[in-house]
Amino acid sequence: MKQIVRFFPNALKRTYCGLCVALLSASPASMLLAHAFEAPLNVAAEHSPRMLTSPMLAVASTGSRLVAVGLRGSIIVSNDQGKTWVQAQVPVSIDLVAVTFASAQSWWAVGHGGIVLHSSDGGMTWEKQLDGLQASKLAIDFYTRNPEQIADADAFLTNENKLAVEEETQPFLDVYFADEQHGYVVGTFNRIFSTRDGGKTWAPLMHRSGNPQEWHFYSVSGNNGQVYLTGEQGRVWRLDQTSQEFVAINTPYNGTLFGITAQTNGQLYAYGMRGSFFHSSDQGQNWQRSTLPFTSNVMRVIASGNKRLLVVAQSGEIVQSQDDGQTFSPVPLANSMPYFGAALLDTGHLALAGASGVRIEAL
Repeated sequence: MKQIVRFFPNALKRTYCGLCVALLSASPASMLLAHAFEAPLNVAAEHSPRMLTSPMLAVASTGSRLVAVGLRGSIIVSNDQGKTWVQAQVPVSIDLVAVTFASAQSWWAVGHGGIVLHSSDGGMTWEKQLDGLQASKLAIDFYTRNPEQIADADAFLTNENKLAVEEETQPFLDVYFADEQHGYVVGTFNRIFSTRDGGKTWAPLMHRSGNPQEWHFYSVSGNNGQVYLTGEQGRVWRLDQTSQEFVAINTPYNGTLFGITAQTNGQLYAYGMRGSFFHSSDQGQNWQRSTLPFTSNVMRVIASGNKRLLVVAQSGEIVQSQDDGQTFSPVPLANSMPYFGAALLDTGHLALAGASGVRIEAL
């Protein structure tokens, strides 16, 4: 069975190294006092003031509301553009890596263990919609029932049976909802599921992914009816609305792409490792590479206004472009930290999720 060795961005690797050091430095007495192990998928997130400044791996905003997710099931919510925060009620203590919304009230978060969480009250309380064991069972049932209708159904079934026998799960690394009913979650080794009823039921789409090499999917996003995936080896996929198949799009890059920003006018901005940034004005048929003034991993690209772009780096740098990515200038920051995610607020400020929680910066 494949082992997960590549799906963490360097930022997350460093976070986990820090946690390892903390555990190794704990005294023997404190270790003896620890409770017997319980699976984090079955244990609610701890409530603590420290969660407000613990590492946050993603943030999203709509109106005055901000929701950020991070380690050990931590989810924090602000209803005043980030001035004050409260911790949400979360039924798991597993790491969460992505968050999105379909409305001010309806939110989703995903993470390790194949967890999918949903909130119907603006992020204050969450419930589990899916986990990795359930996802594997769904896939086994689906590919068992459809051996003749799906090419390579036996191969998909073999992979899922391995996970089930070994009680393993794969993480979901991103989530996207086009509206309150239609959404997607993606993850490692070609993992992709969709829902048409707001997450009440999920269906596997591994056979429609256009990804026979089983590269990891790092992101799923969309705009104006289009849905895009990014992953390893410079791969981008676009959902064909007629066939409902994800079609691979070539890019001039063979490294990892962490995400893609799609504009309503067909403009695409793909980004990833070592300062990689690519622009397409024809829905991915042709790409142009832009040179950024840093070589750190690009964690987020935000399109704002006419040809304005904000590019957020893992190293704590932010640059902006006023000419659609042709040239860039640095954005002065009051503070800096390793950044993992960002969201633009209605006030024009930028919410930055990173190693020390969420910070709000004026632009």
